[in-house]
Amino acid sequence: MNQKIPSFRNLYAFGRKLPVDLSLSENPLGCPPGALKAISRLSRSDVFDYPDPDASLLREALASGLKIPVDMILVSNGAESIIKLIADAFITGGDEAVMPELTFPMFALAVKISGGIPVRVPMTESFDIDPDGICGRVGKRTKLVFICNPNNPTGRVLDAKIIIRVAGNISVPVVVDEANIEFGGQTVVNFTREIPNLIVLRTFSKGFGLAGMRVGFAAAGRDITERLKRIRQPFPVSAVTERVAVAGLSDTAFIRQTRSFMDRERNFLTREMRARGLRVIDSSANNLMVIVPGKSGAFVRRLEAEGVSVVDGTGFMCRTPVFIRVSPRLRSVNRKFLTAIDRIAGSGFRL
Repeated sequence: MNQKIPSFRNLYAFGRKLPVDLSLSENPLGCPPGALKAISRLSRSDVFDYPDPDASLLREALASGLKIPVDMILVSNGAESIIKLIADAFITGGDEAVMPELTFPMFALAVKISGGIPVRVPMTESFDIDPDGICGRVGKRTKLVFICNPNNPTGRVLDAKIIIRVAGNISVPVVVDEANIEFGGQTVVNFTREIPNLIVLRTFSKGFGLAGMRVGFAAAGRDITERLKRIRQPFPVSAVTERVAVAGLSDTAFIRQTRSFMDRERNFLTREMRARGLRVIDSSANNLMVIVPGKSGAFVRRLEAEGVSVVDGTGFMCRTPVFIRVSPRLRSVNRKFLTAIDRIAGSGFRL
């Protein structure tokens, strides 16, 4: 039987980066200065000793900053690895996981690889997540619910009160991926103390600019974090990563600077692309969903011929709409992207 096996290699993260890159949403400003200083202060033992299997320094720093108990925090090698852990912990053959139709594709892939069935709920006309639709699809076979806020690729934000209402009305774990929360929206991480089935995921890859360090964390009730620890690898992050993340965590000025920068460049690109006839969905985060004519692959190939890389919307495994995802960069890069669009339009390609 030649059955296609789901693979994480199908994620858009494996796409090719070109000289003018607006694909993956790394922080264009780099990382907090304190994080780089932490690297210069590393000791020999940080390199040759095995790291702390519980990442205690980082968990304590997170607990202090978030005002939640340290045993409600689980650290791992990026938020993606925790998504896989959650699927492995709660999904068995034939179980269902409810999620928006248009969202981070890692959710569906992790569920499929664990033998489960993704149940996708259509978006609203404005490409928002439909909370009532989510609740309405939860059934006897549902074992997980996934919500991404701000959502990827749309950058749309769901009000925190709505997320809390959804989690309160559902008995199964509700996973809220806040990978881009530094750019927009309100976190619900503190509600993990009150709502036992709420799991909040965060990453250091976006706002903190530490994508190369590979570190993320989950905040959840003790029963859930203990369940995830039992199946997590023994050394989830390196000592180097832990020290850099702790140093970056304290730089709140860098986060404010990053948010201000992203607001400015997102608004600039939105305005300029709309002036060129493209439909850009209003976003509050670090991604822009751009509706394109015809097949997105044709437009992406034209951009690639101009040395520009973006994310093809087909990577989100959603048939409609036809779109690309653009992650704003420095103004000089954004202008090169717009110049490429002008050249493509000038060649007769209909925008």
